[in-house]
Amino acid sequence: MHDHVLVVGGTGVLAPAVRTLAERGSAVSVVSRSSDASRPEVPAPPSELVVADVRDTVALGKALHRAVQLRGPMTLTLAYQPFAPQPSWVMLADRTRGPLVALWVSAFAAWGAPLPPLHDGPQGSAEVRHLLLGWHSGPSGSRWHTPDEISEAALRVADERKSAVLGRIRPWSSRPEH
Repeated sequence: MHDHVLVVGGTGVLAPAVRTLAERGSAVSVVSRSSDASRPEVPAPPSELVVADVRDTVALGKALHRAVQLRGPMTLTLAYQPFAPQPSWVMLADRTRGPLVALWVSAFAAWGAPLPPLHDGPQGSAEVRHLLLGWHSGPSGSRWHTPDEISEAALRVADERKSAVLGRIRPWSSRPEH
């Protein structure tokens, strides 16, 4: 169990992880671009929703400050923010006292793709690990992973403190169409 977990993407692809962490007894702060509490993905207490767009570093900084004031330092961060600028990643690393699991979309595995802004290992006060999201391939073709599969893999990376790839990332031509 972690005392205070921050989940960026916790009303979307990481919503199942929020539920699992709350069931484990962790206080969970969720960063979301929307405050639409009518959506079923919006976490229920003991989770706290903090509204901020990760592309806006000022808003993210305020959201992180509020989360720390409400729940104390983050002892784990799960972050799905594929289009966030480098300063947002640095801000998360500086405010996490423990593992920071950065989820990368499969485009980072494409030949010639720009390198992710964080490297494995210590950065700020965080211990950064990555989960590269690939796709599932089977006899009936390929498909993207579900939020449940992604959340389970992200929590495994956090628990084991070891970077991983979820599914396949090669050949690039075999990825799902949509």
